[in-house]
Amino acid sequence: MYSKWQQKLICTYFKLISPIAPDFATRCAYRLFHYPIDTRRKHRNEKPLPIPEHFSVSLDNGKMLQCYAWGDEHAPAVLLVHGWSTNARSMSHLIDALLQRGYRVVSYDAPRHGKSKAKRADLSDWANCVRSVLTHIGHVRCIAAHSFGAAAVTVASKRGLDTDKLLFFAPIHDVVSVSNDFAQELCIPESVVKLMRQYTWHKNRVNFESFGKSWEDLFYTTLQVPTLIFHDINDKRIPIAHSEKLSSRWPWAILVRTKGLGHRKILDDESLIEQSCRFIDEQS
Repeated sequence: MYSKWQQKLICTYFKLISPIAPDFATRCAYRLFHYPIDTRRKHRNEKPLPIPEHFSVSLDNGKMLQCYAWGDEHAPAVLLVHGWSTNARSMSHLIDALLQRGYRVVSYDAPRHGKSKAKRADLSDWANCVRSVLTHIGHVRCIAAHSFGAAAVTVASKRGLDTDKLLFFAPIHDVVSVSNDFAQELCIPESVVKLMRQYTWHKNRVNFESFGKSWEDLFYTTLQVPTLIFHDINDKRIPIAHSEKLSSRWPWAILVRTKGLGHRKILDDESLIEQSCRFIDEQS
């Protein structure tokens, strides 16, 4: 998130530049929308964890993804996918609980997050990261994902995922509305954000079209596995309407509404972590 003075500066910039140079404003909006903030920071309430195994996974574009693993390599595995502007340790409470239950936990830093280098990455790149890591580690009991990471898992599932279950925390299920909210917060005109979405799609068209024909189509999937979704009714970053839309499309999914946890604390709540572990433990 941007500070108040940063927001004010960005708003002033787009108010000045958008009317006279809409194409330039579009590229500026693209860079802002795809530029994570402070991704190496330690998260508030982060739990101490054992030192993980480090390994790398090669992506289709030749970039390397920094990955981490905890626990016995022969134990049932759970893959964690963090959200935007965070890193692999953002779900430390869930990692700790899963390790206590004897699972092997695998996570990674998404491109330009944590220790994974990249100029920038879009939703289709994130979806390919999910698939690349799964190809490397093999079958998992569950994929647990937060926010933009859950969006990446949903898109990746269109081409199949070798998992028994999905566990989502505050998932994004509508990139158009997220980009509109982003634009409104930074005073970017609606016309410019529409151009930004077109620019984003065409800049990586082959990759996007391997998953869908449009922004809306990206989120339609035929994968049907038991799915548990947690979302706070007062989430100001990603409104609960995203999870309601997702659960209406996925009748096999269970949506649990929380109150008072917001977008970030939902990952640290011990009662939700316990429910998550019981869900993962249950035999499908």
